[in-house]
Amino acid sequence: MNLLHHVARTAVNQKLGGLRWQEPRDLEQRIRPGRSFLYIHVPFCESICPFCMFNAHKLDRRSSQVQDYFAALKRELLMYEAAGFEFGAAYVGGGTPALVHEELAEFLEFVRNRFDLAEVSVEANPRVSDAAVQSFQAVGVDRLSVGVQSFDDGMLARLGRLEAYGSGAEIRERVNRLLGRFRIVNVDFIFNLPGHDPEVLARDLQIAVEDGIDQLTTYPLMEAQQNRGYVDRQGRIDYDLEARLYKRVILPALRERYTPVSSWCFSRKDKPEIDMLDEYVVDYFDYVGIGTGSMSLHGGRVSVNAYTLPLYQRLIAEGRRPVVLESAPLARRDYMLYYLMMALFGRRVDCKRFEEIFGVPLRRALWPECAALRAMGLVYGDGDQIYTNERGMYVFLMILREFFTHVNRFRSLAREASHKLERQQPPAPEFNLEPALD
Repeated sequence: MNLLHHVARTAVNQKLGGLRWQEPRDLEQRIRPGRSFLYIHVPFCESICPFCMFNAHKLDRRSSQVQDYFAALKRELLMYEAAGFEFGAAYVGGGTPALVHEELAEFLEFVRNRFDLAEVSVEANPRVSDAAVQSFQAVGVDRLSVGVQSFDDGMLARLGRLEAYGSGAEIRERVNRLLGRFRIVNVDFIFNLPGHDPEVLARDLQIAVEDGIDQLTTYPLMEAQQNRGYVDRQGRIDYDLEARLYKRVILPALRERYTPVSSWCFSRKDKPEIDMLDEYVVDYFDYVGIGTGSMSLHGGRVSVNAYTLPLYQRLIAEGRRPVVLESAPLARRDYMLYYLMMALFGRRVDCKRFEEIFGVPLRRALWPECAALRAMGLVYGDGDQIYTNERGMYVFLMILREFFTHVNRFRSLAREASHKLERQQPPAPEFNLEPALD
């Protein structure tokens, strides 16, 4: 299995490592028809989890930090609206968005007044308050994704979450109180920490199945610059263990009552309305990220926003697009490969949609890759639909794990670019953004 891991890592690094970065451009008028996906980053946390690889900032309620940030978010959203963008769905990640639920609910209302959103998903931690739940219900949040990680007290202590969020029994009780209050309640679990006991993971999943959780997401541990110290202290990541946990614990535990909607996300079979998942990149070919450190893919270009709060807010206050890192356009064939990778991670390729997007049949455009997938026994299906089997599911879990690991290098580059820009620019002006939003 380490050979497959090596092949996946090499292939991803060759493609993503070949991206050419250039000076960020001004936002151009949108030409491509259709709706994009909107990712909203809310970076505030009470404390930073040691395994976290995302852009997070400690919350300071004593300052105007939160109010300034949401004012800047509104201004950035209006830039995209003025450029002709339409958004059909939104995902709020962090950070811990529920910490600032009042401001977030007001912002989501602001977004809904401008765009016809079919669905909204919000991340939360296990201590999400009743007030936050009510705020999210009031603005029509469809899916609440709760970062449980484990119900095992030993694992929670190892993750630095036992003191912050309580025991596994307490977390289980809180999650059960959330069921039925949203169309979908998702629970995130992490797996493949060094030495991860298969029995602990099996018990976590058994609890979730017994409680009838709507949706389960099982993420493998991913290494990034932000969490490297924590990962190194835990020990070497064992990818053979990852394969065993996935194939011998996760799939058997969920096979009877859950259907895989991606390589690591599983929805209840008896609730067909559960049709949303964390990885919006599966369903949306074009997406825009707003907020500090957010990433976007539109117009064939990858871009990353300013990584620090002061620089992000300064660029917005100056009326500038807050991007510090932008790629040259992807080659057309690379764009096709990206689409194929994400579709197969989501377990299904719609060949007709591929042809609608690219103007050429999938099997003609990418015939070597299609032939290799079949020869390796990773997919099945003929005609208009191609599906991954269980072997293929794990291969694309590996590929996406490596993809997101490499994407974290983009975040590191954006952080470096942000610090460089901060050193070059004068102190930020006082923020007075609200009048421009009327």
